[in-house]
Amino acid sequence: MPQQVMSKIKYDDIAGKYDVVDLVIPSKWRHRAASLTYGRVLEVGIGTGLNIPFYPNHCQEIIGIDVSAPMLGQAAERVPLRKVPVKLQAMDVQNLLLPAGSFDCVLATFVFCTVPDPFQGLRECHRVLKPGGNLVLLEHMGSENRQLRQVMNWLNPLTVRLLGDHINRDTVKLVAAAGFRTQIVENLFGDVVRLVVAGK
Repeated sequence: MPQQVMSKIKYDDIAGKYDVVDLVIPSKWRHRAASLTYGRVLEVGIGTGLNIPFYPNHCQEIIGIDVSAPMLGQAAERVPLRKVPVKLQAMDVQNLLLPAGSFDCVLATFVFCTVPDPFQGLRECHRVLKPGGNLVLLEHMGSENRQLRQVMNWLNPLTVRLLGDHINRDTVKLVAAAGFRTQIVENLFGDVVRLVVAGK
């Protein structure tokens, strides 16, 4: 079974319980990431909409996409928490059915650890951003510490099988390879969880 189909099935199954699973992620991290957005925003992998309450009021519109319809159903319940217009659509970040150069910002929080082809997903994010637009990522990724990286490499097959999460990806390098100019890399939990801001 293709990995993207497996990932969709997994998130469909856990949609009703995802908020409990996600309690390990501090709200202050989500607030920090969302506070950096502006204008017309695309949130990829919006899931159950946990970032929606943190968007600043100066955002003009938020388009939230996810591969899982049940997740989007949960997110719809959070839409009234923001005065900013929020629209939800079922869509895969690896194949965005959106015009090029149509967003000021793209936000993703703990998404590219699960995307089957993260480089393709990041290239699509680059395509739909306006020139000068920003990509904002909150992501866990492989450590630059050699010993910790070895442990993460060893654990990765298990986390992929159980959770669908790759814990050892070089996401900062992938962002640069996708054509972005990295502006901020901020360590939030060692260097395993990082905030990344990159421009087009």
